[in-house]
Amino acid sequence: MNESRSFPDGFGLESGSARPLIDRRDTHYLARRADFVLGNARVRPSVRTIEGPSGSSTAEPRVMQVLVTLADAGGSVVTRDDLIHDCWKGMIVGDDSINRAIKEVRRIIRTTGADFEVQTIPRIGFRLDAGSTPAKQARPVEAAVAPEPAASTLSRRTVVTGTAAIAAAGLAVWVAARRSTGTDAVTRMMEDSRIALRTGDAAQERRAVALLEQAVAADPERADAWGLLALTRARLSEHVADASAGPVAAINDAAERALKLDPDNADASAALAIAIPYYGDWYAAERRFDAVIARHADDIYARDARSFLLGAVGRMRESAEYRLAFTDRAPLDANLQFRLVYALWFLDRIAEADRVAARGLEMWPAQPGLWFARLWLLCGTGRIDRALAQVDDKAARPPLPAPMFMGIRAALVAAQSHDPAAIEAAATGLMGGVSRNVAGVVNAMMLLNLMGATDRAFALADAYYLERGPVIAAMQWRPGQPVVPDQRRRKTNMLFTPLAAPMWRDPRFMPLTRDMGLADYWNIRGVRPDFLAMI
Repeated sequence: MNESRSFPDGFGLESGSARPLIDRRDTHYLARRADFVLGNARVRPSVRTIEGPSGSSTAEPRVMQVLVTLADAGGSVVTRDDLIHDCWKGMIVGDDSINRAIKEVRRIIRTTGADFEVQTIPRIGFRLDAGSTPAKQARPVEAAVAPEPAASTLSRRTVVTGTAAIAAAGLAVWVAARRSTGTDAVTRMMEDSRIALRTGDAAQERRAVALLEQAVAADPERADAWGLLALTRARLSEHVADASAGPVAAINDAAERALKLDPDNADASAALAIAIPYYGDWYAAERRFDAVIARHADDIYARDARSFLLGAVGRMRESAEYRLAFTDRAPLDANLQFRLVYALWFLDRIAEADRVAARGLEMWPAQPGLWFARLWLLCGTGRIDRALAQVDDKAARPPLPAPMFMGIRAALVAAQSHDPAAIEAAATGLMGGVSRNVAGVVNAMMLLNLMGATDRAFALADAYYLERGPVIAAMQWRPGQPVVPDQRRRKTNMLFTPLAAPMWRDPRFMPLTRDMGLADYWNIRGVRPDFLAMI
């Protein structure tokens, strides 16, 4: 660890450094920065894009600041303290923050096909290698200037013909420029939509869809824009609060348009696989995801959906290991990060899960998926006191109704006290909310198991999964209800988290899974769910 970031001596970075403090966090700094060429790529700090031979990619502000700092060094080594000084304004940050930014720069290099690279200098820092030839050095973008023609005597015919040719060429250039400008605008809208979607914020997710709808309206021949619109709608159909974002018909329409223009469009194929609900039809869903991945091995979101499916059928360890296999290639995405917390928890890598949850909430404060992932991690590892502290921290809570937090808090207090009367009161309160919204169902299933209220948990499972018994449970999200990520599908994952162990040991659990169709899936696939090895 670099001690300057841990002890008082390091605080001198704020005022005592000999180097002038450069606040690259300031978006105005990037806005004023001129475009420059780096190897075969064009870097545009003002709009945070890198354009290479394989396409364009938009960087988050901090990532662009890091790239500009490395480029400004002209091939010299930039220490971690230099990056903190220039990009974090001397704030005390951990190595993880720097490593994440460097990782994202490298991902962008791969995505755009740029020919420069970021080298790690062990125990010192990083340097940007743009090659040794002049063509690969970072340089400002200059306007092309045509050479002046040599003085000569020209005939009138030559002048007229040349003028016509110049006019025709000028028109062709103007048409090409207009077409290129439109294409660039669509590309920028696509990249901006990706960034918006990664926040996991409902308003930004709606903006992501709106941007893509503008993109396909601007250029209806862009298969990649139609495919991304289909995929974005499909992803949002899993968890976003806006019911208009993900109807299957809208997903299919965008996907079919993409595939008509480009039959090999990966986003459209993934969208069609993700869009179909799979409760009770897990085997068909797994085959859909496998077919997409067989054709598009690097499709992150098809892999994400397959990992979630494996958890839904009780293959928790396999789900977690599968997720970790593609995490290094995945973008920084709030919804991918909260699922990573669960994966590490299920692999009993608790310290790592804690770090991912804390880091995620630093990047996306109060994001519901991350907030709940950390809550259930704390509950599932016996740290109810910390879970209570998280619930009581009102400033850091997601924007959900206060009664929801009151119910969670009552259940946590009851679980901590083991008081039968408190458990009964908390369980009654939770069951009173399950008919009103799916969020109440998800929370109640986790908390009833935490309190050991197993009879209530089975009554809820009968209602939610099988629609039988006296309890009425909400089956799907409705406008105006609080949002818990992934609640649009009828979730079974909470039956297989470590919190559900009391249900596993109960003789009612295997008949429940049989009636739900899970036992048939296990037989068809020839697999054993993890919980059988734990009872």
